Amino acid sequence: MKRRPLFPALVPRRLRRGAALGAPPEVAGLSTGSPGRVVVLLVLLALGAALGTGLYESARRLVGVAPQISASELAQLRAENQRLIADNERLQGSLAASESRLAIERAAKDQLAADLRAAQKEMGDMRNDLAFFDQLIPMDPRQAQVSIRSAELERQGALLRYRVLLMRGGRPSGEFTGRLQFSASGTRAGTAATIDLHPFLVSAEAGEAESASAPAAAPSLADPLALRFRQYQRAEGTLEVPAGFVVRSVTVRVVEGGVVRSQSTVNLPA
Repeated sequence: MKRRPLFPALVPRRLRRGAALGAPPEVAGLSTGSPGRVVVLLVLLALGAALGTGLYESARRLVGVAPQISASELAQLRAENQRLIADNERLQGSLAASESRLAIERAAKDQLAADLRAAQKEMGDMRNDLAFFDQLIPMDPRQAQVSIRSAELERQGALLRYRVLLMRGGRPSGEFTGRLQFSASGTRAGTAATIDLHPFLVSAEAGEAESASAPAAAPSLADPLALRFRQYQRAEGTLEVPAGFVVRSVTVRVVEGGVVRSQSTVNLPA
């Protein structure tokens, strides 16, 4: 009894023809044209396998299936992630500290700028007030006279060091020209005496003077006690004390043309 194929349509026509003629199956399968059909069948199988592989990879990407990695690679990735997190935290801390310092410096700068503006405004107001009151004061020739604002004397061995600040009040119209004089009161051999003190000319410090109103000419170096200034002058130097004389006090005088314009007495400690 002959077996009939389940799907006759899939059986090649030649095989069916061979079977109908009573030829053996081996002869029928090896008829002319069978190698081409095998090649086509192999190509179809390869295309089906490639299509199935592509569909599998696409489906795995769509559902989010991660690629397989080894345990060592996973540990390395975790360590790298921890390092990046630590670096990020460190950089964020440095950024926060820098922003805090910058805010403090900006606040200090703003405060200094505000203080400077307030001080400049106050100084401008004071200058305006001074100029206003200066105009209200009537001109008095006596106010243009020189006065001794401060006088300091101190012992330096056998010498006396002096510092004198001279000023003129009001609005002087010209320069003052005069001279300093020093007289000392004390004892010599147990007896009270008063003597004149003279500059110690050997000292390089003698006769140093400074004028704030740019005088036309500096005091003569030959006379360290000479004065010449418009508004104020500072004079300093050293005075020679005779041997055996004990100075108790010194009187400083400002002389102009033989007339004493101002004087001040300084007591020295015993």
